Amino acid sequence: MLRRAVVPALCLVLTATSVGAARSSHFKSPPWLSVESPVNPYDPATRDASFLVRAMVREGTTSVADLSGSAEGLVDGKRQSVALRFEPTARPDVYAVRRQWPAGGAWVVRVTLLRAVTAIVSLDAAGAVSAVRVPTRMSSGIPLPRAVAASEIDSTLAAVAARR
Repeated sequence: MLRRAVVPALCLVLTATSVGAARSSHFKSPPWLSVESPVNPYDPATRDASFLVRAMVREGTTSVADLSGSAEGLVDGKRQSVALRFEPTARPDVYAVRRQWPAGGAWVVRVTLLRAVTAIVSLDAAGAVSAVRVPTRMSSGIPLPRAVAASEIDSTLAAVAARR
């Protein structure tokens, strides 16, 4: 009799776990980016980086090839674009971005992971991060990354330039 009572209880636990697993696999979280600034001055590997990018994916790790980006600037009234290089760090999924754009002018940095999520990084006059925004849209109450239009980069750059 004891054996019979244990078996149905075990089946109930397995069934509940299976239903929970089915529900959780229904929604797959998208990739995500976050920007770290200021950078730790005590870490010799990242000491002179402008900022760090943490790239997150649902499964596995990322590589430099998964990232793309550019610095978009206004220098003496002229628009400039500089492709970015990302450097891996000792920490998985964390990449250093060193200053690759001119010191003068107003600058905004666009960082994209897997063409799925983009961070817009505003820089102040000294080249330090002043704001970070990851544009999203709401879907069933969940913020999901959305495509970033060129006009958003332009308007963010105009706002950064106006503050100077």
